[in-house]
Amino acid sequence: MKVTKEEIQRIDNYLKEGGIKYWDVRLEMVDHLVSDVESYEGSADFETLFKQSLINANWHNNLKAVNSQSWKSTNKIYRKKHSKEIISVIKNPVNLIFFILFYLGINWIAQSFPKVLKPLFFVVLFLPFVIMTYEFIKSWLKKLGRSVNMDYGFFYFSFGIFITNLPIQLIPKTQLSIWLPIILTLYLIVMFAGYRVYKYALKKVLIMKSVN
Repeated sequence: MKVTKEEIQRIDNYLKEGGIKYWDVRLEMVDHLVSDVESYEGSADFETLFKQSLINANWHNNLKAVNSQSWKSTNKIYRKKHSKEIISVIKNPVNLIFFILFYLGINWIAQSFPKVLKPLFFVVLFLPFVIMTYEFIKSWLKKLGRSVNMDYGFFYFSFGIFITNLPIQLIPKTQLSIWLPIILTLYLIVMFAGYRVYKYALKKVLIMKSVN
């Protein structure tokens, strides 16, 4: 059975109304359901085949649970991707040399000009945030919609900010000159890896948009 554009839209609307809020998740589910419906070679109406396909996929009357599971499984994928990117960043000789020099430079400033360390920390913390804001505006202008891939792309892009905040609050002021150079270096590594994850998510979403 050949599914029409109107019937594809019917499937998408059903998933959206049922609680699948991310369009990229719906797109994959629609593809799966359409393939299942079109694989039927007998004579039956679309609604009957559609309901049967939902049952076959175990998506009948539990779409909100499917939505929750979809972003959990997507998070698992992006968490693994982020970890791999961190390792990739460190393994790159050019990057490694840069981060070593960065640490040595910040450490020298911490020892020689301790009063400059705190303002410098906020500058280093702020610059990736500016880039992140710029990328967010760019993606918003592209009108990509509510995408689970973009949500996690931005989350892991900003991940360094979250994991840096707590350790700084726990460090005694007398030890800031020792720990801040280390934390700032790790922060840049995590943010750089997060930026790569974001670019991966953006590329994936743009491809999905172009195909859809």
